[in-house]
Amino acid sequence: LNDSRKYTRTLTQLDDYHRLLMAVSENDIPRLQQIINVALRHGTSVCEIVNKLEDALEGVYRPRGYGADDLDIATLVYRLGGRQLLFALNQKLSLPSLRTLRTCSIFTTITPTIGPIRDEHINENICTIVLSPHNDSSPKRGVSLMIDEIALEEMAVHFSKYNKVGGLCWKHSHLVDPVLRMYESAINIAQKIHAGQVHLGKELTVIGASFFGEDGIYPLLAAPTCKAEDADDMEQLLARAINCWSAVGAGASVGPIWSFATDGDATRRAAGHKLFVKNMLNQESPLYGTLINMLGLNLFTGDGEVTLDFDYKHILKLDIGICTLIRAPSGIVLNNGRVINSMMLARYLVWLPAYDEAAVTKLLHPDDPQDVPRAVELILTVIELAKSQYDIVNDSFSVDIDTRVDLKSITLLSALIESFLTPFINTSLSLSEQIQYLSHYAHLAFAFFHAHRRSFMSYQLYYDTQTAVKNAMFCCAKQQILDPNTPFYLGDVGDDPLEILFGRTRMIGGHNSACSYAQAIDRLGAAKDIDGVFKRHPDLDPGHRRLKLTRHEGVDHINREIWKGNIISGRCDLPLAWRKGREASLLILSMSELDLVHYSFTELFDNPAIDMLHPFGQNKYLGITSEE
Repeated sequence: LNDSRKYTRTLTQLDDYHRLLMAVSENDIPRLQQIINVALRHGTSVCEIVNKLEDALEGVYRPRGYGADDLDIATLVYRLGGRQLLFALNQKLSLPSLRTLRTCSIFTTITPTIGPIRDEHINENICTIVLSPHNDSSPKRGVSLMIDEIALEEMAVHFSKYNKVGGLCWKHSHLVDPVLRMYESAINIAQKIHAGQVHLGKELTVIGASFFGEDGIYPLLAAPTCKAEDADDMEQLLARAINCWSAVGAGASVGPIWSFATDGDATRRAAGHKLFVKNMLNQESPLYGTLINMLGLNLFTGDGEVTLDFDYKHILKLDIGICTLIRAPSGIVLNNGRVINSMMLARYLVWLPAYDEAAVTKLLHPDDPQDVPRAVELILTVIELAKSQYDIVNDSFSVDIDTRVDLKSITLLSALIESFLTPFINTSLSLSEQIQYLSHYAHLAFAFFHAHRRSFMSYQLYYDTQTAVKNAMFCCAKQQILDPNTPFYLGDVGDDPLEILFGRTRMIGGHNSACSYAQAIDRLGAAKDIDGVFKRHPDLDPGHRRLKLTRHEGVDHINREIWKGNIISGRCDLPLAWRKGREASLLILSMSELDLVHYSFTELFDNPAIDMLHPFGQNKYLGITSEE
């Protein structure tokens, strides 16, 4: 009798398990995992679990509570597809509703700049966007501020919360009262716009903060601009952002500002130079003992030892960038007076097996000059060409003298551009090797510029590249002081986080730049929320095609997680790596046709008036004014 009961019970359990498998396999049950988890926590039997699943299918039962992943997916759906898509998926897939999302999550809200830029605009954003997510236990990190613009539709918008008109340029909006007190207030604003005294913003100036050692960005300011600002206006804006960071205590609580990054905009370059290249590094600074032993490094900084930075991807692709310089008819002169331009490269790149004439033409004359992967591909192709023709270059008995001279010049170009690009894309490099490559570039560029000036590269491009190298050295030294046991990821320099934020902003708008100021700041906030979800779930992030360094590395984009080399800051001897880079450059320069006077670095840098940014002394920085 007992055995009979046992067999009956066992068969019943097997039947229950069979019903469970059939229910799971034949039906699309909303929130299946959550239902089973809740049931198991309560010790529910298999039979009861099947009953719960049947109730869920009929809409009678819904498990309570959502996990962090559920909220993240709902945030992504809401921020990308809007409330209607979230409602549909809430009904069909039982994602959290908008009400639940607002209860359990905090959306990023950016304080708009209505009228002239004031401290309270920046202060409020720092407090709500930066300080709120960080607590006292969060480790201090170095901070890079960055500035750039994104397109904006020229239109005025009414902010009902403030009863003010926004979308007017921050430079001239002090000439009107933005408050709509009565009908005449709107007429007065319209008349000022019609008269040209006040302008509708055509772009949105965005300042963000990014932390070294942490992905993501925190928007601090979003102000419409008419693009009429001069260097003095921009200088005041950059200084205001830094002062606000200190005034609200962000420097003491989350970390000090190490650098201010921008692209190659001439106005911001001039403003940044005045602010961040004005004070000689104090001998009492903890940085001094390290950086003074890096011969030729410019040691001028701004207040608080903040340095200027230029994004390396912009250096590659911009109108004055390295790849544009190579593609231009005027080209680049490195050796023997040979001009390396698109015509010369087209003649030799077809020697590579992977490139026919059509492929070379596409490489040298791309449809999108701002395409970073295409720029990187060009650089890598030039490097491959130089390495493949090693025998011809070193054959002193060659009868084809012109070809050999051309290839020697291309080999020099290869060494120059390889030393600038490799530290950012070779994930096996240690931090010491990355610094060595950047030092290699700085010394090669100094020698070629000292010899050929504008024929080598524009003053602006030379200033930008040497400033980027200098900033990397300073930030690495600062990381060694802040925490030598922490990695220093070279990809944290530049303004890439801001570009990624802009990419997400455009994605929200369906890549349509026609959005009002109110829509723009809402999309920036949404982009910050999306960025947070992708930060927690990197497998969901598709990346950005135009911002990837290459399309062949097998990952969406190079990041700190996939870096294999040892980049612990305390393991890098900066002066030693800098010296090794100089020695590597001397090996190359000694085999060139360059006069020794242009690369006698010890003698040249013995003159305190000469450094990487002062190649000719006389306390003159080249590339700051548009006339140069």
